[in-house]
Amino acid sequence: MNLKSTAAINTAGADTNQSETSISPEQVEMERRWPIALKELSALIDRIKDISRANPGELHKNLSDVEKQKLVEGLMNAILADEQKELKRSVARRMADKIGTYLLWRRETTVPVIHELIVLLPWWISHLPGEVIPKIRDIGLNYILNGRVVPVQMAWQDILNADPVYLGHCACRSAGVVDDLYQDDKVFNLLSEADSRRVLDRFVDRYLALVEKHGQLPDTDDCYTNLCRDLVQLRENNSSDYRLETLLKRTYPDWEILPVHEKYTPVWIRSMHKNHKAHLIHKELVFELSTALYLSRGTIFSAMKLFDTPYTICSCPGPESGGGCTLTNWYYWGGSNTSLLPNEEKYGRLKDDEGCVLPCRHFPVRSQRECMGCGCNHEEEARDVSSAFRQADAVFEKYKQHGKVF
Repeated sequence: MNLKSTAAINTAGADTNQSETSISPEQVEMERRWPIALKELSALIDRIKDISRANPGELHKNLSDVEKQKLVEGLMNAILADEQKELKRSVARRMADKIGTYLLWRRETTVPVIHELIVLLPWWISHLPGEVIPKIRDIGLNYILNGRVVPVQMAWQDILNADPVYLGHCACRSAGVVDDLYQDDKVFNLLSEADSRRVLDRFVDRYLALVEKHGQLPDTDDCYTNLCRDLVQLRENNSSDYRLETLLKRTYPDWEILPVHEKYTPVWIRSMHKNHKAHLIHKELVFELSTALYLSRGTIFSAMKLFDTPYTICSCPGPESGGGCTLTNWYYWGGSNTSLLPNEEKYGRLKDDEGCVLPCRHFPVRSQRECMGCGCNHEEEARDVSSAFRQADAVFEKYKQHGKVF
């Protein structure tokens, strides 16, 4: 090494030492933020693969043309809820149409990065510091995003009355807001092995009955057809993998139920389908899957709404499973009374003799908040498997006789 090189190194070292002693507060803050930003960018890059070519497959023939009117009316009602004299209804209608277009009719909305930004925005807001944040959160939940609890009995009815049904990628689960498949390194399952086997057998038997009736499994994508065939093979071989946990693992996180039904706007299905995130499955299999989720995982079904327009039946995990999803986390841990709107219809909420709402009596983690009316028959043992099966069989019998559940 020559003298010039040595001098250059010494000079560089001196400059470095000098910069270290005179580093600015802005540089300190940049160094603190950069690893965080890098982590977020890395996560974004990992998801670029989700922005792929649109799914060329066709939707089910019964999925009618997009009907914007219902959603636009819901948006207008939200915008005009506290109507000011200066607000022109024509302007509100144009605003509603634009918001609806961007929230539900664009394929890009269901790309996870953008999906999370829109659907989970109130969750991000709720994590910001400051006393005003809960107020902002509740305004957002009241007018933009919330879920009305759907007791399992009504979920069964809506599923069987739909034609057809899709399963979609759950936003909370795909976004990582909740990771509820496993607990203590095991698939989270509240049932005993015997009851788990009963629940799984019903799902497999339903599949076999459909194949016997139609000659093949109708209205179902290959991914679910293959799953059903595998489960049949595992049962025939008396395999140790013939477990309810296998069904749960093979379907997770596609637990967002998307019925083609007059109560739910079909536009979300279209955008999810274009991004390969909604798959057709026979409604009778979804009927059994919903029973399995309710009994084995403490699921709280809710009709997710944007601007008062339902677009899905979400299978929300309770607070004992991954802390809960966006809506249940707000309700049980954040004290929000607007994220989940309780069911007062089928069985309704547990109340005392004076009509006061009581806490959930079945799940200890939920005992600090009022019963939400998830579908428990309060006159019997809550979430009893045999009781649930009797109710499900009665609903299915009506469906078989009339082709619809009234």
